[in-house]
Amino acid sequence: MNIRVKKLLQQWKLDGAIEQEGFSWNASKNNWSKAFPEDSNFIQELASEIDREDVRRICNDSKYDVKHKFLSVMIWGYGDRGYGPYRVSKMLSQEHAQSVIIQAHDLCQSGDPISAYDFLKENRIHTLGPSYGTKFMTFCTPREVGAPIYDSLISLWVREFAQKEFENVSTSSETWNSKTYTRYWHWIKEHANAFQCYPDQVELVLFRDAESKFAKSSNWANK
Repeated sequence: MNIRVKKLLQQWKLDGAIEQEGFSWNASKNNWSKAFPEDSNFIQELASEIDREDVRRICNDSKYDVKHKFLSVMIWGYGDRGYGPYRVSKMLSQEHAQSVIIQAHDLCQSGDPISAYDFLKENRIHTLGPSYGTKFMTFCTPREVGAPIYDSLISLWVREFAQKEFENVSTSSETWNSKTYTRYWHWIKEHANAFQCYPDQVELVLFRDAESKFAKSSNWANK
């Protein structure tokens, strides 16, 4: 077990196992509605402060279609970044995009996130990289199975504090790499099982640590 992860998880539990709080995205809500006018009602009905639990609930509710699930993840993921609506509209305007996210969603829902990762890797949606692809995966996968986010901050954390465990694999989050994500998935699961928590909670603890070490500012600072 990684000693730093062990200490972080022990402290997280001592502090009450606090989940990540939401953040306000009201300033960009109308921009998302303009980018996706046919989905405006769904967008406007989303909570003004969106958090992981909101997104998880949507992604596991059959009343929402996969496009709306994908949008909720992207809205949460891009936060107040002004380019979010434009970039996501470019993703979904690609002819094959919706069929790809539906297949990835179904693989995740069936409890097979590694196959979902491989499918997204082999059926690329332009501008949807591993950072945001794994965000979509994490909310569509049963929580006990887990599909932890692997983004730029997690990549920096792994490179700095888990070199030995990730020896001989790339730690980049910029390109799709099945070997890296598979190792990361198993590694996170081992720690989650040891501490009797969910894989996404281990990822959150790493994210908070990475944020404090490598990020100057963030939507989730101190959350």
